[in-house]
Amino acid sequence: FFFFFFFPVLKGSEDLGEGLKAVWQLEQDVSVAGGGATQWGNRESFIGLAGEFGTLRAGRVANQFDDASQAIDPWDSNNDVASQLGIFKRHDDMPVSVRYDSPDFSGFSGSVQFVPAQNSKSAYTPATYTVDSSGVVTAVVGKPGSDVYYAGLNYKNGGFAGNYAFKYAKHANVGRDAFNLFLLGRIGEDDEAKGTDPLKNHQVHRLTGGYEEGGLNLALAAQLDLSENGDKTKNSTTEIAATASYRFGNAVPRISYAHGFDFIERGKKGEHTSYDQYAS
Repeated sequence: FFFFFFFPVLKGSEDLGEGLKAVWQLEQDVSVAGGGATQWGNRESFIGLAGEFGTLRAGRVANQFDDASQAIDPWDSNNDVASQLGIFKRHDDMPVSVRYDSPDFSGFSGSVQFVPAQNSKSAYTPATYTVDSSGVVTAVVGKPGSDVYYAGLNYKNGGFAGNYAFKYAKHANVGRDAFNLFLLGRIGEDDEAKGTDPLKNHQVHRLTGGYEEGGLNLALAAQLDLSENGDKTKNSTTEIAATASYRFGNAVPRISYAHGFDFIERGKKGEHTSYDQYAS
């Protein structure tokens, strides 16, 4: 059973003079099947300034991983099931943040983005509580997380395009959840029960390349996810994804595939922990 969504968008700009414009956008996620998507402006919605210096936006702004996924996943997958690419895309987000995009310099452009800890769902330790035999409840207040930083570099020349996306968070406990649920049927380790940060120094690197000529469209991406645990052991995952499509008149057959190699958790390789996802 499928839920179908569409994304109505309202956007505009206002000339402020001397080459400066005010820009704004309101995008809403709407379920055709009804239910869900009730928050107003729950997709990319922002206000900002644009000029020769580039573009500065504040609000709910897509990160660089979400930008890169437009090439590798034209379906805009958001599920972790095997028939979509949600595991590979688990770092795609539209956080409440501030983002700057540079102008184009001979095909090159870049961007940086800052997400305050209060707005980052991927950088916090949730509150927990325990109940002893006498019914006394002991609560552990959730720790505030750290800020999250993103950066991106883009290149486009003719039919060729490339993109590099980067993420860093000092503390994080979301991001590998989809990965763990799909492979292991669980979220996190006993670090979370101890009230410590499940992941530290979390960084993600994704490199995407593509080629478009006539009706042909090809894209390839590789992703490296690195982190540390509270006991200083290391985690890492390596993944690849590819998409191919070709336009025949009004028809555009396409296929996407993603593969995750056996991951390293606490310095040890997890046997039979690879995954495959596809969409066509």
